[in-house]
Amino acid sequence: MFGKYKLTALIGRGGMGEVYEAYDTSKNRSVALKILPEQLSHDEQFRARFQRESHAAAGLQEPHIIPIHDWGEIDGNLFIDMRLVQGQDLHEALKSGPLEPARAVAIVAQVGVALDAAHAQGLIHRDIKPQNILVTPADFAYLVDFGIAETVGETRLTVAGSAIGSFCYMAPERFEDLPATPAVDVYSLAGVLYEALTGDTPFGVSSMEKLIAAHVSAPPPRPSAVNHRVPPSFDDVIARGMAKEPDDRYGSAGALGRAAERALRSGAQAPSTGPMAVTQEAVLTAPPSGPHPVWQGDRSWQATQQISHQSSRPWLIPVVIAVAAALLLGGIGVVIGLLAQQKSAPPTSTGPAGVSTVALPAPTNRTEPPSPPPAPVPQSAVRPPLVLGRDSSESHESCDDGFSLRNAAGFGSHAGRGTAETSCFFAGSVLSSYWNQYGGASRDARTVSAPGKVDCRSVGGAQCDGPNFVMQCAAYGSDGWITCTGGRNAKVYLY
Repeated sequence: MFGKYKLTALIGRGGMGEVYEAYDTSKNRSVALKILPEQLSHDEQFRARFQRESHAAAGLQEPHIIPIHDWGEIDGNLFIDMRLVQGQDLHEALKSGPLEPARAVAIVAQVGVALDAAHAQGLIHRDIKPQNILVTPADFAYLVDFGIAETVGETRLTVAGSAIGSFCYMAPERFEDLPATPAVDVYSLAGVLYEALTGDTPFGVSSMEKLIAAHVSAPPPRPSAVNHRVPPSFDDVIARGMAKEPDDRYGSAGALGRAAERALRSGAQAPSTGPMAVTQEAVLTAPPSGPHPVWQGDRSWQATQQISHQSSRPWLIPVVIAVAAALLLGGIGVVIGLLAQQKSAPPTSTGPAGVSTVALPAPTNRTEPPSPPPAPVPQSAVRPPLVLGRDSSESHESCDDGFSLRNAAGFGSHAGRGTAETSCFFAGSVLSSYWNQYGGASRDARTVSAPGKVDCRSVGGAQCDGPNFVMQCAAYGSDGWITCTGGRNAKVYLY
């Protein structure tokens, strides 16, 4: 026990203390509890930073900034009571390799919106890094840890004369002890985008001295040169976001996110031409000697790397040249046929739990990268995998036909149950709450506060907004519907 909190699990440990999953016995809810170590609680400098985090973050009313419930001191230890988010930080997500560009852009764009809200209140985060970005199963991103946030014009705090923050993402001006502006967060966020696209930190050097020198004088790295699945259009985004001069960067973190979205769209539209493109097609479409590898999301990057390593073997070079020559001599019809096959193949679709909802096509001799999210399709064209039959409510209601909004039509105007635990009442409640909050449907990640049959605060582990349930909603991949998750295994589809 820590005061009124029952500590149930250690979530993480960092320079500013430990974060626990805890149960608030007075409010009957699970929370994330950050506790400053006792030896640091008596350090006035650390106390100032920790207390400032609570005041700064609690005053920011932005969905992508982790909500603060309470803060104070118990038995000489400072603490912050925060919303418990089910998911993982971006650092953990990147351990399995880089993200697909569309997913990387979606996460970074959400963090950009959060930073713009903080900057508008005069707060600078100063420690943007993958460890401080939490991602839910629905890919809803939260920005956390304002422990070293700095108010514009305020005297900066340091530890033993050293700059605070993570050196891998630190803007050049911070090494010169210049005043921090919102541009330092833009630089760091661009570095996070680079890592999300490539799986590597921006400057992978062997010593701290070389790392600092790279931030100060080396040209910004090019993600397309590290991961060939990344469109070259992202190189310009990183170059501007990580410009040495603050004035040369994007004017806001949100602008960086929007530029990345444009790069994603232009990269998807840019055709591959010239002899090099044909050679790459030859490598990617060469018939495998064993079972054909079926495309499965993030595995594409590893597959490309494997092909790249194989192509460095001397015995493979004549094979690649021969296949490339065969394609050239065979005429353009072969390439057109392959592209047509690519466009007609139905993509896989995964929800928050990573479970496929659309069957893969029969294996072909081609490994394809995922296409960017398409424009919303009419609700009549596709229907999500609804749970049919009577629900588990007292009335055992059936809502197989779903719910539809009055005076509304098109994408996202219908709703249905996505899990057996979801009631018909709640499916309709999420639909109406979504439209009441936003006035229309979108594929973008959104947070919805919806009432249920019971008070959310009586449901252990649920994210609550007072008595309402907090639902995370977004469209995934090529899904023609919006998936909303929350509560206790509740899922609602808007289509």
